[in-house]
Amino acid sequence: MSSPLALDPEAVRLASQLVFSESNGGPFLVLSESALGGWHGVHDASGTVIFGAQPCDYDRACAVGEPPALLDVGTARALVLATPDNSAFVPRETGGLIVRWVGADDAATLVSAALAIPDEDFAELADDLVHDGGRLVMFDSARDGNGLDVDAVASIELPAGAYQVRRCEEWAGEVLGGDGCAHEVMVQVLSLRPR
Repeated sequence: MSSPLALDPEAVRLASQLVFSESNGGPFLVLSESALGGWHGVHDASGTVIFGAQPCDYDRACAVGEPPALLDVGTARALVLATPDNSAFVPRETGGLIVRWVGADDAATLVSAALAIPDEDFAELADDLVHDGGRLVMFDSARDGNGLDVDAVASIELPAGAYQVRRCEEWAGEVLGGDGCAHEVMVQVLSLRPR
C-alpha cells in the first residue's frame, strides 16, 4: 500500500475560504451569473412551482445524466453535474477546479487530493463552457435563478472566454490530515481551462 498523500499547505489555506454548494438531491448547474434569469428550476417564469405537473428546467437538468454535459439556458449554456455531491470552486492560476466532495473528513484533505491529481488523469468532455465574464455560479438546479443568493453558493470570478472542461471521474486514497493521521478521501474534480 502506498504512503498517504501529504497535506498541501495551499489546500489548507484554500479550504478555509471555500463555499460549498449543496443540493437536495438533484443535479448542480454551473452558469454565468448574467444568465441566471433564464433558469427557473422547478418553477415557471412567474415563480409558480410546476414540477410534477408540467415540464420544467429542473426536468431538463435531470435528463442530462452522466457524464457532465452542457445545456442551453436562453442564449447561454450551463454545465450540468448530475450527482448531488457538495461542490466548490478552487481558483487556479488560469481557470479553476470544481471539487466535488464524494467522501472526506474535512475540506483540507479533500482539496489536497484534488490539487495532487496528475493532468493525465483528466479526460476532456465534448464541449467547451462559454462564460461571458464576472462570476460563474454553481447551484442546485431545482432553484430559480431569479431568487438565487449568489453569495450563499459556490462562485468564482473568471475572465470571459471559452473554457475547456476536463474531468477526473474519481480519485480515491489516503491523505495525511492536520491531526497527523491518514484520512480516506474520495473526490471528483472538473478542470476549467481557458482555450
